Amino acid sequence: MTLALAVVWLHLLGVVVWIGGVMYQAHVLLPAARAGAVAAFLDAARRARPVTWTAISVVALTGFYNITQLGPLERVMNSGAGMLLVVKFALVIVAIAVAAQRDFARLPILRSALHGSGDATAELKAIVRMDRTVLLIAVIVMYLGLAISRMR
Repeated sequence: MTLALAVVWLHLLGVVVWIGGVMYQAHVLLPAARAGAVAAFLDAARRARPVTWTAISVVALTGFYNITQLGPLERVMNSGAGMLLVVKFALVIVAIAVAAQRDFARLPILRSALHGSGDATAELKAIVRMDRTVLLIAVIVMYLGLAISRMR
């Protein structure tokens, strides 16, 4: 196994862990939270945070390495892959920003609402929107990654 193949494998594994976790939370845990299991959702989200952010870090680092394997910059730019890389990179930054807003801003607000006997409905709706946004961006980013790999 070459280093390049190992890095691609790690990149894909990181994507699967990150986006798979978001998918699970969005389609299994959040509906349960909306049905009243908010505390269980918060506990699961707290326990998932180290795995999620490790996966995001692996995706970012291996993504940078993978870019270096595309070849000379001039050839990459002439092939059209350069523009797709810029769009992909921008979308990944947006997805990470949304995930950070969810994990480090919205979840603490939800926790406060739960412990203060406040209404958690608005925060749960915001978290659902954020998760769906990350999932939509992930689908687009995966498509762009495949398109870039076909241009080589």
